Amino acid sequence: MLITHDTAAFRKQYRAYVQRRYNGWLHLGSVLLISLTVAAYCILQIRGLKGSELLVIPLGILVYNAVEYASHRWAGHKKLKLTSLFYKRHTGDHHSFFSAPLLSFESTRDWRIVLFPTYLTAFIAFFLAPLCGFFLTWVVSENMGFIMAATMILNHLAYELLHVGYHQPEGHWFHKVPVFRELAHLHRIHHHRKLMKTHNFNLTFPLFDILLGTFHWEPLGTFDDFRD
Repeated sequence: MLITHDTAAFRKQYRAYVQRRYNGWLHLGSVLLISLTVAAYCILQIRGLKGSELLVIPLGILVYNAVEYASHRWAGHKKLKLTSLFYKRHTGDHHSFFSAPLLSFESTRDWRIVLFPTYLTAFIAFFLAPLCGFFLTWVVSENMGFIMAATMILNHLAYELLHVGYHQPEGHWFHKVPVFRELAHLHRIHHHRKLMKTHNFNLTFPLFDILLGTFHWEPLGTFDDFRD
């Protein structure tokens, strides 16, 4: 398998930049702790639940999917002044680190370039999701507010866990599980440098890619030939 010099060189440079005290398991653990604690708190506040209030779950999934798509497509892959730091981290670092055929991490220290910073998880869990919840509490009901907040937080957690799975080495059990295997394949296609700015922006589920015409599929097993 041919390894492009630029990708290998960038990996070496980036790994040298990562602080020695960085621990991938601690990073992932902090994401899990914040997300599950706040989501559990929201769920435990629900009282006298009505069946109709559960309809906010698909709404929350839809909203998160739209935000996921928009932020990835128009902030992660377009150099805008307002989101320049995110663009640098995503297009500049993440896509330079994971470029075909080097699409898998080699150790948990590489999770530094896969997972979002912990402060972003905290921002979503303690501010953004509750803000959406407060709005629904005001407009509809308190239960729907708590359910919406929990749904948003758990969707973000799913994003993080799936993203780690997508970049697992070939042969890992994640790539053998139906649905996970196909989602990972879609994301790896997105990492092709000719497609990263135009296709497969959803990570959790390709809903808005399908709706907005940016969905791209290549048959499983052909990706070894589908590279720069």
